[in-house]
Amino acid sequence: MKRILLLILFLCLSYPVSGYGQWKFFEHRYKYELKDVLKADRFVKKDGYWEGYRDGKLVGYVFLSKDWTAKLVGYSGKHMETLVGMDTKGVLTGVKLIFHSEPIVLIGLKEKNYLKFLEQYPGKSIRKDLSVGKEISMDAITGATVTAVVQNAIILGSARKVAALTGMIEYVEGPERKVSREYSRLTWKELLDMGALKKITVTYKDLGIEGRGVYIDLYFGVITPPSIGRNILGDRVYAETMKSLKKGESAIVVFSRGEGSFKGAGFARGGVFDRFNISQEDRVYVFRDMDYRFLTEIKAEGAPEIKEGGVFIVRARDFKEARPFKFNLVIPYRVGGKKEFKAFSAEYRVPDRFLHSAK
Repeated sequence: MKRILLLILFLCLSYPVSGYGQWKFFEHRYKYELKDVLKADRFVKKDGYWEGYRDGKLVGYVFLSKDWTAKLVGYSGKHMETLVGMDTKGVLTGVKLIFHSEPIVLIGLKEKNYLKFLEQYPGKSIRKDLSVGKEISMDAITGATVTAVVQNAIILGSARKVAALTGMIEYVEGPERKVSREYSRLTWKELLDMGALKKITVTYKDLGIEGRGVYIDLYFGVITPPSIGRNILGDRVYAETMKSLKKGESAIVVFSRGEGSFKGAGFARGGVFDRFNISQEDRVYVFRDMDYRFLTEIKAEGAPEIKEGGVFIVRARDFKEARPFKFNLVIPYRVGGKKEFKAFSAEYRVPDRFLHSAK
């Protein structure tokens, strides 16, 4: 243990951190060929991807994640560049890491652990949920939750964007709507009953660990509509939050009760909230410490006390707050001394009464 601490101290002094913690010492870059992730005898370059052909027949697509999800960065503050192959039905045919600077060695992991983590993606369909802790195991890379969550978002987000562009999957647009700016006073119970807040409940039994009752009750929702945001945050905090938003940005609230934590320690170490993210159609959104504002209480009448909470800014302008999205939660826990992970999710949409036509 003493040797590990001395190594960390040496590296911290020898390799200064800049930006979000970019460590040149840990940079790895690998050579690649398109056929590494898709079996094809000919590739045709398109805008943002390659078509792969075998015996004259289109068999799939190959793309670089940096062309599609460049803003998703890991613990080091840099994108984990990944080459991805996918067949014409949306099944991943290959995943190859071509650059990363994640300092996984500091937690005792070797490079092969990272590469082994990626071996589970080929054969999985992007049409299905691929949640870390559920469909995607973290056994090979336990301890590097930030890296695993962001890497998963990079692969899935990139693949779904290419699939949408090539017409493999389609999303129903529906009429364009915007959130209403009207305000009405609502109680805690009214907010819950109308779906302005959604809840994910995880019990000790769900995790298979000792304890009774609820491990974590987590609540979340869009707070841009005044009838939701003002009642939850109070007038002052709501006004300050709305004033801080730039054009095209949105805000959600997340808070919880119980022993479990949705924050974890990842955001303190590497600036990334690794226990939750949200997804909408072909896009995955991960939050960093700069997107977060501390929240200690809920102002709505009848609201319970909370253990932890926060307001999170969705800075990506392609997020559409008036459309449904999914909240994805990863809970780490220990069984017999071994660290395990389990995933939970819930869908959310702003209630119709807080929306109006964009025209």
